[in-house]
Amino acid sequence: MTKKNYLGMLSLLGATSGFAGMELLRHLHILGPGANWSILQSGLEAGMVGGCADWFAVSALFRPLPSPRFRLPHTNIIVRSRAKLSAGIVDMVQNRWLSPETLAEHLGHLSASQFILEHLSMPGTRAQVVEAARDLLGRFAGSLDSPEIAGFLDRALRDQLEGLDLGPTFGHWMEARIETGDTHTLWNFLAASLANSVEQGDFKAPIKRMLENAMAHYKERSLWEQFKGTAGEFFFDYDQVSESLGNAFGKSLRAIQGDPHHPLRAKLDEQLSAFARKLARGDQEACATLEQFQHRMVEHAELGPFLARILSRLQDTLQTQLADPDAHLSRLLDRALENLLDELRSEPDTQARLDGWVRHTILDLASRHHHVIGEMVASSLVKLTDDDLVAQIEEKVGADLQYIRLNGAVVGALVGVILAGIKIWLK
Repeated sequence: MTKKNYLGMLSLLGATSGFAGMELLRHLHILGPGANWSILQSGLEAGMVGGCADWFAVSALFRPLPSPRFRLPHTNIIVRSRAKLSAGIVDMVQNRWLSPETLAEHLGHLSASQFILEHLSMPGTRAQVVEAARDLLGRFAGSLDSPEIAGFLDRALRDQLEGLDLGPTFGHWMEARIETGDTHTLWNFLAASLANSVEQGDFKAPIKRMLENAMAHYKERSLWEQFKGTAGEFFFDYDQVSESLGNAFGKSLRAIQGDPHHPLRAKLDEQLSAFARKLARGDQEACATLEQFQHRMVEHAELGPFLARILSRLQDTLQTQLADPDAHLSRLLDRALENLLDELRSEPDTQARLDGWVRHTILDLASRHHHVIGEMVASSLVKLTDDDLVAQIEEKVGADLQYIRLNGAVVGALVGVILAGIKIWLK
């Protein structure tokens, strides 16, 4: 309790003790019947009465008097008038202090852009924003491996590839690759892969089937060819011939792999270059061939599992990056925020548009939902018990109300002195 809270009590105690002391001194005949003593005693008596009256008036605001069991009327005013007081507070806050007109007046001086710039310029605040962005991206990354996203990307890629006109563009690209010799790597890869398959015996069975089919077609030509073919099969070893052809094919592939200037490579480049030139010129037949290949690739490509694996790996990478404040992605977010703030600082027009939008949005919301302000105040008041409401009001204004008691004692004493003086003068 501050010193100011004692003023009312001290003034009442001073007037009461002064009056009682003078009464005692006069009863003991220590003080005579002089006019000055009478005037002073009358002032102290009136001050005591005024102090008591104002003590009662102030106390009656906050509690029942003189006791909860025996209550005088018109006491405990705050609790008795709580409904009217609450309605008055709601009306004052909603329709006066925070009316749409008042909000518009104050918002006219508000610069949301400056507030954002000042607030986000502080390193601690910017770090909190970046952390919130990392958390938001982390939540998004957690759903990247869902089947719905993989299905959406699958359909989107198919739709884009299906309607994409690749002919001339792909033709120019192929011509450039052939001119720079990039096809050498492709032919090396194909030749090595085929040679490995031949050496592992993967081609032996297909070669044997080809030889058997050729012999069967030969015997179907006439009775004489059938006789010669049947006779030849007694001396013809399909397995041995298949193996020999496979070995020869493998050696040829190794030769192609090891010789960048092999004639077959040159022939393949020539054929591929001719096809690329047709595509670049927009040749209908070449473009139709590419479109058929493109259509078949789109229809038969297993993009779903492939995209799911990519999304799963992307999810792991994002979560790892977002979990580390010093990772590249975190630093990228911080730099992006700093660049955004720099752009906002250097563009007054953007600041003006942002301020106007914030002002318009707040006023629009305040106009359409202005009743919410009163509902919030009313809800806060309803939650308070009678004792809590009285305690909060008394905490805010109770100390200042002590001056009423002080003034009551002082004014009462002055009035008592004046009246006593007038009475003596009249006598």
